[in-house]
Amino acid sequence: MTKNILIIGASSDIGLEICKLANADGHNIYATSRDDVNANNFDNFIQLDPNKSLDVLDDMPENIDGLVYCPGTINLRSLQRLTLEDIKNEMEVNFYGAFNIIKKVLPNLKKNDGASVVLFSTVAVKTGMPMHSSIAAAKGALEGLAKSLAAELAPRVAINCVAPSIVDTKLAANILSTDERKQASADRHPLKTIGSINSIANSAYFLLQAKENWISGQIFRPDGGLSALK
Repeated sequence: MTKNILIIGASSDIGLEICKLANADGHNIYATSRDDVNANNFDNFIQLDPNKSLDVLDDMPENIDGLVYCPGTINLRSLQRLTLEDIKNEMEVNFYGAFNIIKKVLPNLKKNDGASVVLFSTVAVKTGMPMHSSIAAAKGALEGLAKSLAAELAPRVAINCVAPSIVDTKLAANILSTDERKQASADRHPLKTIGSINSIANSAYFLLQAKENWISGQIFRPDGGLSALK
């Protein structure tokens, strides 16, 4: 069955890969980004900031079968260097934006057979990690939202989170800037690798079928074993 899938932050590495997977299966993709730099990559592109006017989503199809919220941040700072403004910025991108989008398109998500929603968290919520307090706080709020809404919106809408460890994307370029840094990061994981764009995108894409597969309110952890193994 052809689905209407809304992907927020589709120009990110993982968002773009999810779009490719959905396109290959013949689904209708509605891709958004804060800028239009990659607009030509998509048949249905919407320039959108999740924390500003969302009126452009009024023209979405009546039913949305899948929603993926991809925006994220990596802002690693010690408590001494962290400011309240940093926390607010993390919350705006990771939490407020997701809240705004879900609320805006909720009537579309509840149409027909309902929908599956996929959000992105981080391994740092479950596993305490130095310098991660601001992002862990924002993504922790997102996980709480996901579980609460999964209960509230059942059985029409299934909501789940993907909570990866570090992935080799442009967003993580400063952390993985050399081969030595990549190897050091890989060595911290029981599986001795870092995440790939394709593996995380496939995890998220699987959860776009969560409602059909009897899955909701879950935090899926493709993190190389970091959160569960020693």
